[in-house]
Amino acid sequence: MAIKTPRAAAAPDSSTAAIRRLAERGYDATTAEDLADAVGMSRSTFFRRFGSKDDVVFADHDHALAQLEAFLSATELPAGEALVEGTADVLRLLVRDPEAARLRFDLMRHTPSLRDRELIITHRYERVFARYIHEALQAGSPGWAGPALAASLVAVHNATLRDWLRGRVADAPRAVTRDLRQLVALYDHWLSPGAAGGRRRVLVAVYDAAGSPDAVLGAVAAQLGREQ
Repeated sequence: MAIKTPRAAAAPDSSTAAIRRLAERGYDATTAEDLADAVGMSRSTFFRRFGSKDDVVFADHDHALAQLEAFLSATELPAGEALVEGTADVLRLLVRDPEAARLRFDLMRHTPSLRDRELIITHRYERVFARYIHEALQAGSPGWAGPALAASLVAVHNATLRDWLRGRVADAPRAVTRDLRQLVALYDHWLSPGAAGGRRRVLVAVYDAAGSPDAVLGAVAAQLGREQ
């Protein structure tokens, strides 16, 4: 499914002014004319720039999705690092204007229709990740690995964003990068070339400490031969 091309990006101050007006007057009580007035545009210009009240709130997400898809389609980074960097870049975009980010969060908490739209946005991020991961996974990887990793990337991103909004994290991009690297490491044996289907085995050998080196090596060789 193609990602919707975002409208021309509005200046951060314009988006913030529109979101602030929605927060002040309430989502349902605010009209398009109110928002056009808040950002200093005519009604027709507002609709060309933003589209609707929902699009004002989620304009950054549309931009972030397009940015993420373009990055993943062009990057030459190893798959795991590409997923980390792409996800961290999304968070950098969403927190670049702290006032708008916090107002958006409050609006979504109090507006059921925006929470529904947020779920749709979440699924769109997952689809972008899943398409990239599907191409990156090595032969022999389990079918659940792609969807599980895609959903986990979004979950870690969203958890970090919420922690930042609530003042629990000061540097959100740094925190999400750290946590995403831990997450992606769990899938490294399916993302790294030559790893899936050929994972390293660990052999635990129990032997007599008084045995000779040749006897120990012989026992290990015999065990490896039985596992071939």
